Amino acid sequence: MKTDYWRVYYHKEVAERSDRIREEHTIQSTGVDIHIDVYPHRKSDAPVVIFNHGAAGYCRLFVQLALSFNEHGYTVVLPDQRGQGLSGGRRGDYTVSECVRNIVDAAHWAKNRFHTPLFIAGGSVGGALTYYAATSGAPADAIACLNLFDFGNGTDGIRISRLACLARYSSIIKLLNTGMILLSPLAGMRVPFRWMGAFEKLMDERDSVFQGQWDADPVPPRLVSIRSLASNLTTAPRIVFENNRLPVLVINQSLDRMVDSDVTRRNYERLKGPKRYFEVSFGHWSSQPEFWETIVQVCDEWFRNCGH
Repeated sequence: MKTDYWRVYYHKEVAERSDRIREEHTIQSTGVDIHIDVYPHRKSDAPVVIFNHGAAGYCRLFVQLALSFNEHGYTVVLPDQRGQGLSGGRRGDYTVSECVRNIVDAAHWAKNRFHTPLFIAGGSVGGALTYYAATSGAPADAIACLNLFDFGNGTDGIRISRLACLARYSSIIKLLNTGMILLSPLAGMRVPFRWMGAFEKLMDERDSVFQGQWDADPVPPRLVSIRSLASNLTTAPRIVFENNRLPVLVINQSLDRMVDSDVTRRNYERLKGPKRYFEVSFGHWSSQPEFWETIVQVCDEWFRNCGH
């Protein structure tokens, strides 16, 4: 695996600044080595923000985000989940529950290491995993979700895939769920990720260069296991949205072509407890500096209002 490919995404000055700050750590979680990049703040009492990648993402895609959060006064922790990024495990073979466990373990590691307020955020599938982790024991003071999905209702897992047109047919979704169970002996078999996700619609026209770079990146897994796909249809959060009490910021991309923005909007409306909704005028993902600076500013304001 060519682990230094990530440099192609950034100007040389940004990559070199990242090298000067970044620390690399490894923890054990779900029986494999979990890789963690840390960008420590110079102040020992700085709050910590953990940012979680989504499907086919990894820690080095968030260098610019990490540097920006660091400049806003945070120590930044970027974990890679099982079977993804620089972490151990068979490539593309993981479940929602395993990813949640990885995030929970990384959060406890960060809390024990820094002993300061801790906030958790994530984007795409990582936004949903952030909520799942926070309701599964991760010591978060507040969270921010760039996208919010429910993998327990059977439909959101379809809506974020190429099969979104089937989401209105509940009988088909039940059949798919049953089929996943019947296919359990083949759970480890992997299929091309692009069969399920419309990754060609990941970004809008402002990011055509970045899209090509990401397409050539050897680090994101290009295959995904049947058990991973099944977990996207059958894994409910420990606390359903309607029973939530944790402060949650939900950010949604109004120009998203990959995932219907109504999915996140409807899940936000289900949320109880302290919450805030914010829309950004971008596609599902972006490399544009204004995209990430907006994310950081909105998250920073939310975290400060929630006790930082």
